[in-house]
Amino acid sequence: MIIRLFSSIMNSSVKYFIVGVLASEGFAYDPKKDIDLNDIAANYLENGGTFFVAFINGAIVGTCAVKKKSSEKCEIKRLYVHNDFRRMGVGSALLDKALKFATAHYKTATLKTAASLEPAITLYFKAGFSLIKEENGTVYLKTEFS
Repeated sequence: MIIRLFSSIMNSSVKYFIVGVLASEGFAYDPKKDIDLNDIAANYLENGGTFFVAFINGAIVGTCAVKKKSSEKCEIKRLYVHNDFRRMGVGSALLDKALKFATAHYKTATLKTAASLEPAITLYFKAGFSLIKEENGTVYLKTEFS
């Protein structure tokens, strides 16, 4: 597996990948909620964040992003792994890269995920996140860096 920093040439492929993973989990693409996927570089890299893409044999198998929320706070977003590559360390490796970036630039990281995605929630807890709240089928988590 190779993890690369996102580049604009990847935008359509990454968007297609994410929309496919969302669909496989029963979530529909929402043009309003998912507008960040139209220009990943502007929404993440050029705005104090980052976006990582994992590849195996040249194919995208996972993504993970850090989005700046304030000078001290960021949000971990877009952690997706293709169904065929889950439980192989892809998500852990992507989250680790994102958290290393976040630790170097922020004091706090938050994230939200669907309550139905139990393996993802377990991964977040193992990475040091704690539960803020669960509301309307969404789990909100937070971690602080020293």
